[in-house]
Amino acid sequence: MQICPSILEYKAEDYLLTIKKLSPYYKYLQIDFSDGVYVNSKTAGLDDFIKIIDPVTFNGLTLDFHLMVKEYETYLTKLEALKKIINIKNVFIHYDLSPKYEVVTAKYTFPIGLVLNPQDQIDDLSKQYNLNNISCVQIMSVIPGAQGKPFMPETLNKIEQLRLLDYRKEIFLDGAVNDKTIPLISSLKHRPDFICPGSFLAKTDKLKEHVDYLLEYTHG
Repeated sequence: MQICPSILEYKAEDYLLTIKKLSPYYKYLQIDFSDGVYVNSKTAGLDDFIKIIDPVTFNGLTLDFHLMVKEYETYLTKLEALKKIINIKNVFIHYDLSPKYEVVTAKYTFPIGLVLNPQDQIDDLSKQYNLNNISCVQIMSVIPGAQGKPFMPETLNKIEQLRLLDYRKEIFLDGAVNDKTIPLISSLKHRPDFICPGSFLAKTDKLKEHVDYLLEYTHG
């Protein structure tokens, strides 16, 4: 397993501060946006985020974007333009919005992954889409929205289910990844490729301690 910290903020300047806080330890980060419509919390907007981008802070970083938004295509279009100035690896949209995956992915130059909420089932995903065409999958181990929601261990079964269906691309796990849950996650036969700790890294005043703790279970 590797680490891709998840950053969710309600002010654009706080995204910048958290990126600066984490970037000495992690060069691969996931930026979360929510619209207050698809989920019941609203972060700073993408337009405001774009305004705070500076070459020094973002130099050498690779970013994923997790879009907890109903009108995701508006964000995708803006991210396509943003890709000219920052390094974007993946963009995640939610499966339960029923995207026309092949149509959407053909429009953009970055890989688009699908996010599975706790209630979403692998059987349904595999019936609706050709799994081999999905660039990456992110499994939510909490109900999406604001950070701090309880971990749902039954969601971990989806990793094994995907692998047993011969899905070989990257699997991300997002939600309540911390010192209480990482031992369980690490003990799985089929572990995620990436874990996305949120507040465990972004909101702690013991960052170095938490970074070192995660290194015991991951490859950094």
